[in-house]
Amino acid sequence: MKQLLLLLFIIAPMGIMAQNENLAQDTTLYLNGRKIVIKEHGDKIKVKLYESTLNGNTIANTKIFEGVYLNGQSMESRTVLDALPFSKRNRKTDRFEPHAGGLYIGYTQLSNDFFSFNPSNRASLNTGHSWEIGGNLFTGYHAFAPTYNWGVTIGLGWGYRSMRLDGNYAFREIDGITQIYPGKMAEEPTEYSKSRLRYFYFRIPLSIEWQTRINGRGPLFFAVGPEAEIRHGVKSKGKINGVKKTFDKGLNVRPLGINVLAQAGYADLGVYMRYSTYGLFEKNKGPELYPFSFGVCWYW
Repeated sequence: MKQLLLLLFIIAPMGIMAQNENLAQDTTLYLNGRKIVIKEHGDKIKVKLYESTLNGNTIANTKIFEGVYLNGQSMESRTVLDALPFSKRNRKTDRFEPHAGGLYIGYTQLSNDFFSFNPSNRASLNTGHSWEIGGNLFTGYHAFAPTYNWGVTIGLGWGYRSMRLDGNYAFREIDGITQIYPGKMAEEPTEYSKSRLRYFYFRIPLSIEWQTRINGRGPLFFAVGPEAEIRHGVKSKGKINGVKKTFDKGLNVRPLGINVLAQAGYADLGVYMRYSTYGLFEKNKGPELYPFSFGVCWYW
């Protein structure tokens, strides 16, 4: 009987230890005002980092980072998405600063051929009065571990583009075809002035971005990617014989376009180039013209 009891005392602790190996292991560390919580379960390790502030005898914790390490791979998520402008961010903990949200303004030109930067000989624009202005208000991003120099950004914005013609011309839709129509061709003496084609748009840019910090400041960044453009409110406007008038609406402009967007800059300021991959007008319903823009950005 005594031998049996002794055997049970030896086996019982061994069984308990074997069971504990399958249970989650929790560890909490306090280091330089931060709390680090490590949870281990099987082959998965979850690490949470909390920023801690001392308030009397109590410590208030706000989670700023969560990472999961599985089979040698790491994934992270942050509590701030920066989805709205002017949102507060802790610059010390941000390793990747997306450049998708902000305001921009730039000059617009037209080309005859895709990815040509030569001004069109079919439409002579007054460059000083051909421009676009807009902003991306809603953004999201994902940064790639372990360096966080690379990331993918996405945005949603709205804006306005205007293209003004030089001389006695106007964008007109005649017999279902959009033309750059000269006033001298009209049956009665006609003088077009300040004639322009304008439209509003929603844009959804998707970019891959690389960035690096210089002496701990910055970052210096480059980004490129496609951008969907949804056009609405298309009108041809101007003055005819000195009287303001809307000439035509719609004008066979494609309701959806795809742009190539390239950006570069430092910290919250940058420059951009945007080029349309499709002609502005529907095929065989207007001149083959490709809009492109250059401008400056202020990011938040």
